[in-house]
Amino acid sequence: MNSHRLFTLSLIFSTALLAACSGGGGGNNDPIFPAPVDPDPGNPILADADNDGVLDPDDNCVNDSNADQADADVNGEGDACDPMPTTYAFENTDGVSTVSYTGQTARQLLIVDNVSALNALERSADNVPADVATDLDFYICLDPDIRDASYPPTFALPEGELMIANSDMAGSALIVPADISSGKDICSKIAGEDKTDHILGGEFFGASATTPLGQINEWVDAVSVESADTTDTIVVAGGTANIGTPTVSQEGLNYRQLLQKFILGALTFSQGTADYMSIDYGSDGNLTLAEGKSYTEGAHDFDEAFGYFGASRDYNDRTDAEIKSPSYGDTVVIDSLIDVRSEFNFGNSTNCAKRDIGSADNPNPTNFTKEVFDAFLVGRQILQNAAESATESSPGSLSVEAEAALAAQIVIAAQTWEKCIAATVVHYINDIEDDMDGFAGDEFADLDNFLNLAKHWGEMKGFALGLQFSPYSPFRDGSVDGINVDSLKNVLALMGAAPVLADGKQNGVVFNNASSASAAKADYRTDLLKARDILRDAYRFDSTNAATW
Repeated sequence: MNSHRLFTLSLIFSTALLAACSGGGGGNNDPIFPAPVDPDPGNPILADADNDGVLDPDDNCVNDSNADQADADVNGEGDACDPMPTTYAFENTDGVSTVSYTGQTARQLLIVDNVSALNALERSADNVPADVATDLDFYICLDPDIRDASYPPTFALPEGELMIANSDMAGSALIVPADISSGKDICSKIAGEDKTDHILGGEFFGASATTPLGQINEWVDAVSVESADTTDTIVVAGGTANIGTPTVSQEGLNYRQLLQKFILGALTFSQGTADYMSIDYGSDGNLTLAEGKSYTEGAHDFDEAFGYFGASRDYNDRTDAEIKSPSYGDTVVIDSLIDVRSEFNFGNSTNCAKRDIGSADNPNPTNFTKEVFDAFLVGRQILQNAAESATESSPGSLSVEAEAALAAQIVIAAQTWEKCIAATVVHYINDIEDDMDGFAGDEFADLDNFLNLAKHWGEMKGFALGLQFSPYSPFRDGSVDGINVDSLKNVLALMGAAPVLADGKQNGVVFNNASSASAAKADYRTDLLKARDILRDAYRFDSTNAATW
């Protein structure tokens, strides 16, 4: 470039700069360069206050980083700034609790007290079977208006800790179901007795009776007869042994275990899943406040399902070991009292913890306790949101999206609850394998060997019979290829109507018409492992967990 052209360009630039600085009109605050111009005025530049990659107008937590935008209860506010509850505690805008399931807790107590009555039963030639049956039926089918007036206080904690069962009572070492909720029984809520369609498909299968209540009555009658028979003996290594225990027959049927475990299925699991988890939560009736109550009808139904599961309100904050035993703790309201309505873990809620413990050291441990409780929490929060504008005459609002999210949480809760039961069945199959390993040839090693087999078989069969009561079951929903109701029928058939004893006999007959006691026992063990494999596949259990629970 020649010097003349360079000088000309410099002069032009200097003139332009001076003009910009003088600006005309005497002002000297104008910028040297004009402000940038938005290239697309219709789409202004947007902020991302929390730097999570989601622009503020689209961010459900503007000031809390949450790139995943998780919003479990689908209320438009992300979980990062509107976290899900950690305890089963929900209040309305006035700070009044909206949670209630006292009737379910009362029935949980009835089940426990019925077990206590069975445990207290003694074999005696003086026992009158009809009277024993009446005494046991006191806890199952007696009119509660009659029963509550003469109920013997039985329920106590192992260390004698004081309990409360309602908000008005002082601490007591003993409580009765009516302290929690009066007028409750077991009988009327057994599957098929409350609603015929709770016997799903109209068919009760896998047992000797045609209805669940009929099966309960059959076992009550059987244990009543056993209690008056003092002659039952079995062959053990080196001689014979009198069974002694009134709840166990010579055939190895433990009626105490069968009754307790089956009632947990036919009452608590059936009511929780086939009833309270299967209602239309989006209907106006279920979005309306119950008369004189702080909760909607639907939220109350959901609470009742939770009550039948049996967990404490702070289930997630307790370790699996604490949930398993002692099953209770002064942890919700710290007052040196155990509130059985909120601080006690009943029934199936403890089975979840036991199976988590049983898989803890395996490559793929389960976390059933957290999975099931989180689903109950999220589902209940969705219903709490829906109740914000509800009155006794006007329903709240449950959006299509929220209703779908609720349905998803119900499936998780119901299926995880069921997994806890099924995994427990697997656990007892494994226990029976160990018991049979302990046989002394074609004899029981000792009386305990026989009693353990009877106990584990009763628990296995009682729990397994309960798997037929949920509409969300993999045996019913078609979610697993090759698994259907017939698969569950096969599981129960493989278990049989009684255990195979050390002599190879099942209910007095050599199992499978085998050529020897050893062959009979081998065949039965093969059947039990087939049943275990079906359960493993149906619930997609890890193979190592299934083998070691």
